[in-house]
Amino acid sequence: MPSSDIAILGGGISGIIAALELEARGVFPTLYESSGRLGGRVKTDFFDDIPLDHGFQVLLTAYPEVIKYLDLSVLELNYFKPGAYIFRKDGKVELIGDAFRDPSFLWPTIKANSAGLLDKVKLLGEQRRISALSVDEIFNQIDRPTIDSLHSKYSRRFINQFFKPFYGGIFLEKQLKTTVIQFEFVFHMFAKGYAAMPKRGMQAVIDQLCEKLTKTKVLLNQKVTIEEALNRHDKVIQTFAEKDQKWHGTEVFYFELPNTSKYSDILQHVIGLFPDSNSVNSIHVLKGRNTSILSATAIGVSEDSERLEMSIREEIKMRSGIEPGKLVKHFKIEKALPVISEIRLKPDSSNADSAVIWSGDYLLYPSLNAAMSSGRNAAEKALQA
Repeated sequence: MPSSDIAILGGGISGIIAALELEARGVFPTLYESSGRLGGRVKTDFFDDIPLDHGFQVLLTAYPEVIKYLDLSVLELNYFKPGAYIFRKDGKVELIGDAFRDPSFLWPTIKANSAGLLDKVKLLGEQRRISALSVDEIFNQIDRPTIDSLHSKYSRRFINQFFKPFYGGIFLEKQLKTTVIQFEFVFHMFAKGYAAMPKRGMQAVIDQLCEKLTKTKVLLNQKVTIEEALNRHDKVIQTFAEKDQKWHGTEVFYFELPNTSKYSDILQHVIGLFPDSNSVNSIHVLKGRNTSILSATAIGVSEDSERLEMSIREEIKMRSGIEPGKLVKHFKIEKALPVISEIRLKPDSSNADSAVIWSGDYLLYPSLNAAMSSGRNAAEKALQA
């Protein structure tokens, strides 16, 4: 018979999913969370009615675990168009996108100088190739850094103008040393679905999941060690990474947008990229009933955030003509995404009978999908005799 006395340490995505899976099997765990809220790295504040996520995050609707655990219709999603504005260093602005999914991108993409004709043809071929792969096929391929794979296919100009700012913003590292498996997995998810933001921010994902927790005993502001948990429970699911885990960081600045520009409306649905910038990587506009907010994301964390803010303001104004207003919120997130040298689709199956089961996206690959998958697998391990 499975143990019915299970502790979960950490109330992030992985811990919540583990609790949901245990409840579904008639086992009601105790979830210890060291902070005063559930959600882990997924957090949202508000400025009036505008959600300000702790770090620019999007929900990929094709994620298998998202489809499994979330009712997307309830989240009132704001969908991004499959493309990006490129605010170049020379002052030129270009629009590049997937014309097969959105025909409005066809002519701007054809005209764009950030990519040559051969780049565009190769990108089309890669879209077809990667979208046709299964997830297992992507994860079973021979691995190498993303940047090496890109250099074998595209021009340096296209890589610098599009791939580095776009995927660098997703992986939170500028040189794209991230594994090509992770790159192709994300590429595949963009091809199969859409990037979207819930109307109430990413916190709405946590809220929806937590509403389903009906039998789990949730203890907030409870910092419990593995040893302490084992003294009270038969098994422990540990979702926190060990202290030597390395992380990618980010800083996000939210500015009031007092004056509209020709990009104000479209940047609600299309991300704005800033290639070859030492400050801002991307921008996005959030519009509320009474005001608009400009979100600006920097890759990495700075020793001087005030100086970084000034550099971001200058860069945005110089390249786009948009003048950021008053700073309403700033998040400096040192532990945004785990650095993983060897990613995997499924968790290590060894030590299945151990009293301590490890869980979290840092064990697989950095993403919401991996956190959910890891939580489910941890629950299954905990239920083994």
